[in-house]
Amino acid sequence: MKHIFLLTFLIGVSLSGQAQEVIIDTNYYAPPPVVRRRVLTEDPDNNPNHQSNGSGQASRKRKLLEKLNEVHTWYVSAETGLRSDGSVLSNSFDRLVSNPAPTKASWSALLGYTYRNAWTIEAGYIRAPIHLNISIANGSNPLVFNYLNSGYGIPLRIKRRVGSGKRAANGTGFWVTGGAWLIPNGSGQTGDFQLIGYNRSGRNRVDTIRLNNSTTILKQVTGIAELGVDYTTRLASRVEMDFYVRKYWGLSNALQSDLVYTVNNGSKTQATVTADGTGWGFGLSLRYLYGRQYEVKNP
Repeated sequence: MKHIFLLTFLIGVSLSGQAQEVIIDTNYYAPPPVVRRRVLTEDPDNNPNHQSNGSGQASRKRKLLEKLNEVHTWYVSAETGLRSDGSVLSNSFDRLVSNPAPTKASWSALLGYTYRNAWTIEAGYIRAPIHLNISIANGSNPLVFNYLNSGYGIPLRIKRRVGSGKRAANGTGFWVTGGAWLIPNGSGQTGDFQLIGYNRSGRNRVDTIRLNNSTTILKQVTGIAELGVDYTTRLASRVEMDFYVRKYWGLSNALQSDLVYTVNNGSKTQATVTADGTGWGFGLSLRYLYGRQYEVKNP
């Protein structure tokens, strides 16, 4: 019985020793405390050699574009300028009548397409009335009558880049342009006038002078041909500015004035004034490039 009790006591001591939890003090292995030092560096905004995130992206984009060629470009354009258009007078009635050429503002809105920065075609809407002005001599205060057609047209223009600018990576350079407008007539500013005056032709003789006019807008579709030179420069990635000088030729008459001149109710002398839009123009335009396609340059 003693032997059984001793064996039971030894087995219990052994099991209690194996079930004890082992606790390790980790304070000895703790990392050393962090020592913070105050370090002064230059402000990146004041460092010219430092590139912010935005400028870095712009630089990467610029380097990428240097490896590409623009093949197709689509744009919208707003154009404004000054345009002169004269008329033709068949008889001045001894310098009584003249036809001054006015210079007026014009504007247009266009859509365009450029191929490899070498060829461009554009079309849209233009506001540029054809004018016919009649001036009647009246001492220091001449009488001036102004007439014009509806004033709108549909232009179609083709451009070709020329000169050393052809080697530019974008549209910068000189362009030769040519095109034509389609001009619907049928409305505008017209009118008639009747004038009477007196002219002393001798000591006791006074002549009665009458001048009648009737101005009409021809009821037909007319047109204008043009030829010019442009200079284009790229202001930003998607913005271009264009300066132009153009010569215009009217393809048919748009307005006509019929004048009748009489002296003392005697014989009548007639004259006509016609206007077809022939003249000069200059101005500038702004373009926004809303679409582009590229190809990789040959190594």
